[in-house]
Amino acid sequence: MISMHALRRFLAVALLAIAGSTALAAGRFDPPVDGLPDYATRFDAARDPEADLQRALAAATQKNQRVLLMVGGDWCVWCFLLDRHFDRDREAAKRFYGGFEVMRVYYNDDNRNQAFLSKFPDFTLFPHFFVVEADGRVAGSVVADVMIREARYDNALIDRFIASWQPSPPR
Repeated sequence: MISMHALRRFLAVALLAIAGSTALAAGRFDPPVDGLPDYATRFDAARDPEADLQRALAAATQKNQRVLLMVGGDWCVWCFLLDRHFDRDREAAKRFYGGFEVMRVYYNDDNRNQAFLSKFPDFTLFPHFFVVEADGRVAGSVVADVMIREARYDNALIDRFIASWQPSPPR
C-alpha cells in the first residue's frame, strides 16, 4: 500500500510535469531578494562549494546568522517548488533569505560534490538542508518536509523552521 506522504509527493511531481514549462523551469529564476550572492540563487555544477562556503561563513559571521546549505539541483522538483513559492510570495522569500546566509550546493549524476558533501551527515531526500554555524560546525541536518504541508510549501512551517534555527543574540 502506498503511503499518503508518497502519494502527495507523486501528485506534486505529476502536477509539475503537467504544468509545462515556466520561467523557473527554464532556469530563469529571478532572485526573490535583491543583492543575494550567486551561490544563494542557483545550482551550478561548475561552482566550487568549498570556496562558496568560506564566503557564506564570512557573510554569516558579519550578520550573526547561520549558513543554510541547500543541496539539490535543477532536476529537483521540491527545489523548483520552493523557488516558485518564493517567486510568488516575496515576503516569505525575504524572511527565508533574511534568516540565513543561504548557499546552494549542486548535486546530480554529473557532479555529486562528493569531496565537499562527505563532510556532512548522509542524506537521501532533496532538497536537503544543512544548518551550519558561523564557525563551520554542522548544527543540523534537515529534510524539506518540515516546511511542507499538504504537498505545498507552507509559510507558517517555513517561519517555524527559520525561527527554530536562529542563533542566540551576541552578548
